[in-house]
Amino acid sequence: MSTPSLDGVAAFVPVSREQATALRSGDDLGDLVAYAPGPALQAAHGLGPTDEEEAGFVALGYAGLGALLTGPGLRTVLAVDVGGGQVQASGSEFGQVQLHGLTWAQVSAVFADEPDASPDLDAARALVAGRSLADVADDEEFVGLVDRWDLLWYAPAELDASAG
Repeated sequence: MSTPSLDGVAAFVPVSREQATALRSGDDLGDLVAYAPGPALQAAHGLGPTDEEEAGFVALGYAGLGALLTGPGLRTVLAVDVGGGQVQASGSEFGQVQLHGLTWAQVSAVFADEPDASPDLDAARALVAGRSLADVADDEEFVGLVDRWDLLWYAPAELDASAG
């Protein structure tokens, strides 16, 4: 059975600050894990086809958690518009997808933490070191630390300003 393609959707890509800067400079980041509000995520959260906005917020939340699990520092998540077979769905209830061929022109927004979030994010990382998203998504202590801080929205041109 082949994995379906999710063309024409928004996806959220957790990246390091260095990766975001490299993408803006034209570098190819290769295959990336992203989070998209596709059918598997919608079904897992009791959302229907008309709940697109809510599904997008859920996918962004998982991308924010994923950013904590993949590296140090403040979280950076790129909102991107994808199409043309760039995304392969995994069937994950968390909306995890494989994304390839991403360009900076596809970035519609940058989400990032404010610098004051560092202590809580560091504590959250220490709490879940070596665990997967599936293992930590329902960990109340972890989610409590993370939920103290909303990811702030920036236009793509504000990437440098989003660094705090």
